[in-house]
Amino acid sequence: MILLIPLLATTFAVRLGAGWLVSRGKSGAASWASWRGAAASGMAVVFIFTGVTHFLEPNRSGFEAIIPAFVPNPALVVTLSGLAEFVLAAGLLMPPTRRWAALATVVFLIAVFPANIIAAGGVSHPAAPTTPLLPRIILQFVFLGFSAASLFGGTAKVVKRP
Repeated sequence: MILLIPLLATTFAVRLGAGWLVSRGKSGAASWASWRGAAASGMAVVFIFTGVTHFLEPNRSGFEAIIPAFVPNPALVVTLSGLAEFVLAAGLLMPPTRRWAALATVVFLIAVFPANIIAAGGVSHPAAPTTPLLPRIILQFVFLGFSAASLFGGTAKVVKRP
């Protein structure tokens, strides 16, 4: 649930900051001045934070403990999912790739959800995530909503000031 803080703070800061820049005629900020761009930046920050935790102990071994049993090589899966989160963050931050990255983010969030269910059920590893299922589902829907928001909407219009 702590990830709501950087998600919301980044989204609103980017939206307000870029909107202010666009109102001053700065066309380079237009792709960030929409809710689409701001939501993408918020999700990018979330993915950077979570991607880092895939490579730091004890979180890394905690993530390995919640990989479903039918998935081979949990260590490799944790590494690949951490790298995927970095790639998704970069894609969300670049306007030309934002929509594809947003779609990939939705798919990724759905793909990793079984691990969240396992974590909510409890595992014996002390570093495994422990968020109860209902708050985790709500958080997942928030992430899905912000990612889907990045799929829709446009770019803010730049007003040229005299």
